[in-house]
Order: sequence, then structure tokens, then C-alpha cells
Amino acid sequence: MDILLELAKAFLQIGVFSFGGGYAIVALIRYVVVNQYAWLTDLEFLDVLAISQITPGPIAINTATFVGYLMGGVWGSIVATFSSIAVPFLLVYSMSSLLTRVNPVYLDMFFDNITPLTFGLVIAATLSILKSSVTNYYGVGIFLFALLLRQRTKLNSALILLISGLLGEVVYLLVVH
Repeated sequence: MDILLELAKAFLQIGVFSFGGGYAIVALIRYVVVNQYAWLTDLEFLDVLAISQITPGPIAINTATFVGYLMGGVWGSIVATFSSIAVPFLLVYSMSSLLTRVNPVYLDMFFDNITPLTFGLVIAATLSILKSSVTNYYGVGIFLFALLLRQRTKLNSALILLISGLLGEVVYLLVVH
């Protein structure tokens, strides 16, 4: 039962500060889950993040669901998911009537000024994940090879992904392992 309360507290905290979209929140989720509560290691968090990206739905909610499941089973996933959306839902619901009365010029100014902040949050999430995801130079080399291949050829992205995956397996089997 203690883990459910901790999940609720952690994801309510995340929900309070979650604005700017899913990827803008990833750095905060990582900080809370990996550093503050030590529920997951960096590599485990990257696995959760990868699963959250390929699962339909918003990445922040998917991440909350998967972390909740890992920590507290089905009830943990329910508590974490609900807690992550409760505060934003209440804020949007309560502000919706107010926003219809505000001059659209002020709304445009607000959203124009919040865009750089959101961009900064996405960059922070990228840097946060990048530190833990670069485990060796072989992966960086494969990434650069895939980037170069994409820029120099007109190969389909799925084919480049397949080539990169196969190259990663070969490098892992021959060099790393």
C-alpha cells in the first residue's frame, strides 16, 4: 500500500509541473523516477521510455502507466496514470471557461512566449536521456552512419532502421560481447 501512496505523490508532483507536451515532461519523470525515488535505473528508464514511445497514446501518460505497473502492478499503473493526469485535467477544465472570455490577442501572446520554454524542456529531456543512453562509441558510430545514410541516399527510414539494427547486432556479437 505504501508504494501506491508514493506513486500517487510522485505523479501528482509531476502532473503539477507538466506543461509543454509529453517530451517536455520526460526529464522531470526521469528525475523523479530515477534520482528522487530510485525506482528504476537509467537503463531501465530508457526501456520504459522506448515502450512508451511505441505504445499508442501520450508518452508521459504511457510512461506513468508503465512505471506504475513495474512498481505496483495493475493498481500501481492505475494510480500513477490517474495521478499524472489529475492536476492538468482539473486546470484545463477550470480554465476553459475563463479562456473563452479572454481577448485572443493575449492568448496568442501567452502561447508565443511559452513556446521557447517548451523547447527548452524538450532539450533538457534530450540531454538527460542522452547521458544515460550513450553506453559506448559503437552506438554513436552506428547513429552517425544512419544519419549520413539518410542524408546521402533516399533510402526509406524503415530500411535504415533495419540496417542499423543489423549492424548493431553484428558489432555487439563481434566486438562488444
